[in-house]
Amino acid sequence: MRDTFPLLVETDFPALSRARLETLQANLGYRCNQACLHCHVAASPRRTEEMSWETMALLLAVARRHRVATLDLTGGAPEMNPHFRRLVTEARAIGLRVI
Repeated sequence: MRDTFPLLVETDFPALSRARLETLQANLGYRCNQACLHCHVAASPRRTEEMSWETMALLLAVARRHRVATLDLTGGAPEMNPHFRRLVTEARAIGLRVI
């Protein structure tokens, strides 16, 4: 991947800015109870990659620090991650809308 940042520094291109982070999307893993041909992440019952609880705790800390309103959980099938219920419970406890 080519680093294009130095090209911007050398020009009069206006500074980039963004609005407040409102929605944080997280892929909890590639395990799924189905193996759909159209799946853009190639999730299936054979996939074993999943987000650890340590990473989820960091995700919650980032959401809290940046006052994120919505946590969007994706996968695979996010509910197949063994930490799914704990993540949802703790996210709701700090006021996040979980979708």
